Amino acid sequence: MGVRRRGREYALQMLYAMDLTGYAPDQVFAGFYAIQDLNRDAFYYARRLVDGVYGNLDEIDAVLAKYAEHWKIHRMAAVDRNLLRLGLFELMFVKEVPFPIVINEALEIVKEFSDQEGTQFLNGILDAARKEFRPEETGPRLRKKAVAADPQDES
Repeated sequence: MGVRRRGREYALQMLYAMDLTGYAPDQVFAGFYAIQDLNRDAFYYARRLVDGVYGNLDEIDAVLAKYAEHWKIHRMAAVDRNLLRLGLFELMFVKEVPFPIVINEALEIVKEFSDQEGTQFLNGILDAARKEFRPEETGPRLRKKAVAADPQDES
């Protein structure tokens, strides 16, 4: 598993913990960092993602509410909600990661941590947001280039 994939999984777990406990990022980072078999590079990438989501949470949640028609954010499954926040953060603010990778990684992670319905839900929202935040990026040709350009994202 690539460093970024593992980092995204760590970030999801940290965001989930923060969401359910109300802990601040530093509290969650300290507990997570204490884990002995933690991939340190992935941890640092996760920390970047969590800090980004936390620092832009109001803006991210506004976008999430816009595209999650007929859904209240607090009523979404906690895993789906936090994975959407993570994916939206990357689409909105981490432009060096091409959108096909952002969406594909979210879909692969949701398969591990949620259910089949979560996959369709995430895909619909992230693809809609992609059209707003990455309109210049298009189609399958980019996907081949993106995967080749960033092997850390592949498992």
